[in-house]
Amino acid sequence: MRKSSYVALIFFFVLLFFRTASAQQLLPLDEDGYYKKLQSELNSNDDSTRIERYLLLSEYWLQKDSIKSKDALLHAKRLAKKDSVFWGRTLFYEAQYYNQQNQKDRAKQTYEAAISALEKSELPADKKSLAATWYNLALNQFGKKGYDYVVDVLTNKAIPLVSELKDTLITAHYYSQLGLVFMSVGQFDKAEEQHFKALELLKNSKDEGAIHLHTYFNLVSNYCYKPDSKSAKIYLDKAAHILKPYPNSIHYPNYYYQEGMYYTTQTNATKALESLSKGKELAKKYGQMQILQMLEFRIYNNYLMQRDYTKAKDVLENIVEDGLLIREANNKKIVFQQLAIVNEALGDYKTAFHWQKEASVLSDSLQQANLLEKMNELEIVYTTTEKQRTIDKLNLEKIDAGIENRDKNFKITILAVTLALLLIISLLIYRNYNKQRKLNQQIQINHEQQLLQIENERRFEASQSILQGEEQERHRIAQDLHDSMGGMLASIRMQLSKDLLPSTEKRHTIVQQLDQAIVEMRRISRNLMPETLKNLGLEIALRELCESMANKNLKIQFEAYNLSRDIPFETELAFYRITQECISNTLKHAHATMVIVQISQDDDRLNLTIEDDGRGFEKNKATYGLGMKNIKNRVNLINGILEMATSHGEGTTINIECYV
Repeated sequence: MRKSSYVALIFFFVLLFFRTASAQQLLPLDEDGYYKKLQSELNSNDDSTRIERYLLLSEYWLQKDSIKSKDALLHAKRLAKKDSVFWGRTLFYEAQYYNQQNQKDRAKQTYEAAISALEKSELPADKKSLAATWYNLALNQFGKKGYDYVVDVLTNKAIPLVSELKDTLITAHYYSQLGLVFMSVGQFDKAEEQHFKALELLKNSKDEGAIHLHTYFNLVSNYCYKPDSKSAKIYLDKAAHILKPYPNSIHYPNYYYQEGMYYTTQTNATKALESLSKGKELAKKYGQMQILQMLEFRIYNNYLMQRDYTKAKDVLENIVEDGLLIREANNKKIVFQQLAIVNEALGDYKTAFHWQKEASVLSDSLQQANLLEKMNELEIVYTTTEKQRTIDKLNLEKIDAGIENRDKNFKITILAVTLALLLIISLLIYRNYNKQRKLNQQIQINHEQQLLQIENERRFEASQSILQGEEQERHRIAQDLHDSMGGMLASIRMQLSKDLLPSTEKRHTIVQQLDQAIVEMRRISRNLMPETLKNLGLEIALRELCESMANKNLKIQFEAYNLSRDIPFETELAFYRITQECISNTLKHAHATMVIVQISQDDDRLNLTIEDDGRGFEKNKATYGLGMKNIKNRVNLINGILEMATSHGEGTTINIECYV
């Protein structure tokens, strides 16, 4: 498996674990006793007590039975009027219900309404609910606003609120969740710091409960990703100790997931698959669909590590068939990429290409053609039937007339029947001929499409190989410039800065020239392989590129809107190179004074616009060089659309759009 795909798969596991573990309920480990206690207290004559218990019952049923969860929520809403002190907390649990039902927008609106109501209260219970509302709103908006938003909410909203209340258990929980965020972006040492902060707060707790258990789970995952299996085993044993008195706990699927991770880190695939299978069965039993997704994908990962590509492919195909894991676009992309990888490993390049392109144009066309053909057949049958009915009607009329004058009309009747039979035979022959002609046409179309697909595959592979080779060579040259020329120039500068030359002024001049050479060498190295793009993402890399290419004669204005950090690196690199080439062309040919570079993202659509006020050119008369061909190749490589608007004296506007 390619290294880039392996890294993407690791962070996919971390992302899944972050989303699942963050959404775990903090129910007591003795769930049966807890549920019976809530039920018994519903008989209280105190409405406040009953509201609280109904809300807690709604949370209890949230991941088990959505109907019972909603029923308990409705009971609470009927008792808690809009002007009551419980209204803000009621809105929070209602938002939790909508979020669990995947009604993200409605959940967001209800979270915001809950925040508005809870911020008006000084009650400790409301402040605690306010912290939970802020955190769950951050999780709800994670897909749009990213990790930074979740970190900001935890550090500036949730943790300060519960710290003010001196609630050490919940504070520890939020520190552990903060550790999950850092783990999700691969900062495992920072994640460990936050988990240890949680443990420090929990060490004075008399009894170990759900928060201890989740913190131990998070530490097991963090150490498995580092990897440090010895430390992971310590906290896995602590989690097992907590769960031992509760053999029917709903936390066991998560425990077996952690155990499977541990054995995976130990490269013991047999035990890993045993643990993951146990977790899978329990997750199905308890209806825990999120943890079930994680277990399925971890099983796939173990088969992949064993190079058992057939079983790995079966797991992925089951995931696609279930449809649950691929509801989100980012998950769907990764699952399809893994399907491409395993099909490629099995030598099924056609299927691998199909998944890689995420397209089913041919099958859709075939379905449409089959549908049209079926409609034509039904139309012919209908027409033939109607004509036969007409003929039969005429025959009956002729028979009736023949009864009166049989001898006179006998020959006419025979002739009519013969004509009718000839007509039916003609229609059948015509139908078969027409059907065979359409079939031959379809076979020809299919053949042409297959040839076109093969040709496109070859072109795609050739373009990909050329661009990959170009990027590898850029990287090599950049590394050589930095490691070799940079060191040599710096060494020469240090030697010249000493008293080796009699003239101080001459020595100073040479040192300045070397400094300029070092700066130029570093600029060339950055242009060849921008480290900012790999480390900090597309937005910051483009901003730095625009700033570096601007000069006193050319102002470059950069604008970015709603860019996410989960854009594939191949797409980021293509957009970076396209922007670099466009600005370079402007500098060389356009005589422009102003360039506007604007990039925006709307869900999975990425749009780049580069506009200058230069002299423009007539597209029909222009001769395009290697630079423009590179731009077109890169656009084709990411399945993008390139549009150019220009005319003499009117400047040039280039627009690129693709889906990620």
